[in-house]
Amino acid sequence: MSVTLTRFEKEPLFDRLPVHMLRCGRDVPPNDRIYAQAQLCRTARAVYVRIWTFESAPAPETRLEAIFTAQGHTLTAAATLGGETSLAVDGTALGDRLTAWLFSGEDLQGVYAGAVLAIDSDAFFGALGQTPDEKGGEIGVNLLRRGNFVSSLAPEGVFLPLGC
Repeated sequence: MSVTLTRFEKEPLFDRLPVHMLRCGRDVPPNDRIYAQAQLCRTARAVYVRIWTFESAPAPETRLEAIFTAQGHTLTAAATLGGETSLAVDGTALGDRLTAWLFSGEDLQGVYAGAVLAIDSDAFFGALGQTPDEKGGEIGVNLLRRGNFVSSLAPEGVFLPLGC
């Protein structure tokens, strides 16, 4: 399975993107499993990751995280539902290259809370040893919701190919 990083000219159109399910491992008891979803896209200015979790009372320390790898480097972008954010390459903070906003609501699937992480495009591709228009150089991705248990796109430590 691969994940596509859809490109939009101006603003991300999340209603047009596929939704990826984040699942708990089978070792998590069924009543404790947390259902989460994610979407990815990019514009010329930023790479966007939208992650939301379906919980009736999500804890402020619940962490929504996107991890990307390429050429021996790891870029991690994250936000907690309490409003803390971080962006780091190989464990070193990148400062103000991440913009994030939180959202919450309720729909037919239940109560949800989430975040949109907007990573500066130059910072994203530069951290992974590429340029924004470069074709090639495989990037791996995993998306996670961390709390009492982890929900993820792939098992922790496993990265799916990201088609740019």
